[in-house]
Amino acid sequence: MRNRSLLAGAHSLLEVVDARNRPFCRLAERLVREQRLVHREICLLVGSREGILLAAGPHGWDFFARSPVPAGASLLDSVEALALRLGLGDCRLRELGTLPPCPATDLAFVSLFSLRVASSRMRLMAEDTATRLLLDREEFRGLALHGGELLSPLVRHAVLESSLLD
Repeated sequence: MRNRSLLAGAHSLLEVVDARNRPFCRLAERLVREQRLVHREICLLVGSREGILLAAGPHGWDFFARSPVPAGASLLDSVEALALRLGLGDCRLRELGTLPPCPATDLAFVSLFSLRVASSRMRLMAEDTATRLLLDREEFRGLALHGGELLSPLVRHAVLESSLLD
């Protein structure tokens, strides 16, 4: 009876996954994070011909949006719902790949998706310079190589230690 409130109700549920990214149980998100259990997340990389748009996060400039994958939801459904919440549901989505769990990914399998927006829309989205940073691809890579502490660990890891953003 005591664990019931930890599994359902007001708590959002996440699937805990094994080393092969196969789910084996569902737990409240709070417990998954507290116990540092392996789970799934999605990230949106928003880009246009002008460059890549990053958002301010607690650990530096981060991907435009990121979210845990709710239990029972597919990656595609989750990323489409995230894009819709951001008002970007009409943009072209492309899956770039998945990063394996490590400290930089907060022990999650992180599936990275690219969202292509029109240049005019990108300029509007980048107007809030306090919370958004627009970089062309060379600046993005250069910042990861030489100013890495300005980027979140996840972005540094994706740029420097994977081929997902090449």
